[in-house]
Amino acid sequence: MLGASCALSFAAHATLGQNVSTVNGDQARLRAVAHTATTQNAYSVHLMTLPSGTVVREYVGANGIVFGVAWEGPTLPDLKAMLGNSFDVYVAATARRGGSPLAVSNGDLVVYSAGHLRAFVGHAYLPQAVPAGVDVSVIQ
Repeated sequence: MLGASCALSFAAHATLGQNVSTVNGDQARLRAVAHTATTQNAYSVHLMTLPSGTVVREYVGANGIVFGVAWEGPTLPDLKAMLGNSFDVYVAATARRGGSPLAVSNGDLVVYSAGHLRAFVGHAYLPQAVPAGVDVSVIQ
């Protein structure tokens, strides 16, 4: 199931824990529509729409580090590229799950992913990278 979902998805976006420069490079490579980033006190949100119609929001701290990503749409984004070094934790959790939704939560990574073909939704973030004072409920 995981392999099929990744095969159907488009290449990814910014990578958790990486610099904001990965957002701009991927927008061009994907031919995604980049929307104006909105800025909050301690972070900004970069919104892009993939050719499939999937909308991806990337949450970037004032330090320029991507601390969260969220997706919603007809296809899954490339979660391996989005989760970066945390992808192995995600894969291990999918092997143990019994259906949907998938929820992973440990000190290093939080992922929630649910849906079915043509209707996927989810988010992921690095708890230690979330800026001080930011409520993680904004990552959606």
